[in-house]
Amino acid sequence: MDELTRRLDAARPALPRRGDPLAAATEERMRGIVHAAEPRSRRPLFLSVAAAVVVFLAATIGFVALGKPSASFAAATPPLLEPTPVDGAPKDLLMQLSESVAPTGATGTVRFQSWSLSLVIGEGGAVEQSSIEPEVRTIEHGDGGSRVEVRRGQPYDSDGVPIEVEGYDVGSVIWEQEFGPGEYAFVFGTAPTTAAEFGPFLEQPLGRTGITTGDALLQLGNLLSEQRLDAEQLRAALRFLAERPDLRVEGAVEDRLGRAGLSFVTESRSPGEYAERIIVSEEGLGILSIETTYIGHDRTDIPSPAVINYTAWE
Repeated sequence: MDELTRRLDAARPALPRRGDPLAAATEERMRGIVHAAEPRSRRPLFLSVAAAVVVFLAATIGFVALGKPSASFAAATPPLLEPTPVDGAPKDLLMQLSESVAPTGATGTVRFQSWSLSLVIGEGGAVEQSSIEPEVRTIEHGDGGSRVEVRRGQPYDSDGVPIEVEGYDVGSVIWEQEFGPGEYAFVFGTAPTTAAEFGPFLEQPLGRTGITTGDALLQLGNLLSEQRLDAEQLRAALRFLAERPDLRVEGAVEDRLGRAGLSFVTESRSPGEYAERIIVSEEGLGILSIETTYIGHDRTDIPSPAVINYTAWE
C-alpha cells in the first residue's frame, strides 16, 4: 500500500503531503473513521504519505478499509541538524557541488532510510503521542522485473541515540513485493541531463506548472526513491536547484548517516509552517537526503521546530 499511495501522491497535486495540516472537515471525518472502528481504545494513526492518501480517499469517496496499525516503537522526532556556517551564495555553492559529482556505475538498485511521523489519537480526538517510524527500503529494477523490500530501521531517541525496544527487531521485513517485467508503474520517465529540462520534468506527474521550490524538492525525493540517477542527471538536478532564488544555504552538516554535506532550505511550500531541506554531498556523492521540518506554532503534538519527515539515500 505504501508504494502504491506514494505514486498516487506524485500523480495527484491536490493530495495532502506528509506533514501537511488536514482541513477541519477532513480531520473530523478521519476521527470518525478511527473511532468508529475502535470506540473504546486508543490506536496509532500513521501520518505518512500513504496514510494521508488513505484519509483523503476516505473523505472524498467514502470507501476504505483500515486495518489496525502495528504498535509504535520509535521515540520522539530526530534531532535537528547543526549547520556550521560556510561562505558562498547558494547558487555558487550548488554549481560547485554539481561539478564535483563523481561518475556512478550503472545499477538498478535504490536503497534509502526514512522516518515518518506517527501519531496516537485518543478517544476525544486529541493527539496523545508522537513518534517516528524508521524504515529501510530497497527497490531493485532489472530485466526480470522489480522487487520492493521494506525492513524495520533503527529507532532513535530525541537526542539521536539508538534505542532498543523489546519486541522490535531491527532489520526484520515489514513487507515485500515482486513485480514482473513491465508491471512496476514508474511515476517518472528518464531524468533529463540539462537544468532547463529538470523543472518541467518534475512538474509533469503533477499536471501543473509553476510549483514552489519546496514542491520541487519533494518531487525530487520521489524521483530518487524510484530510480537511481547517473552523474549527468544529478548535475542537471543540482544546476536546476541553483537557479531557485528562495533556496538558502544553511551551512555544512553531517547527515543522519554520518556523511559530510551542505544543507540548503526553503519555506516556499508552506511559509511559516513547514520547511523543506536538501543535503548535498561535499564528497561527490550527489544528493544525500531531503527532509521536512515543522516550523509553525499551531500544533501541540510536537515541538517547533521538529523534523517530521526524512529520507537518506545510500
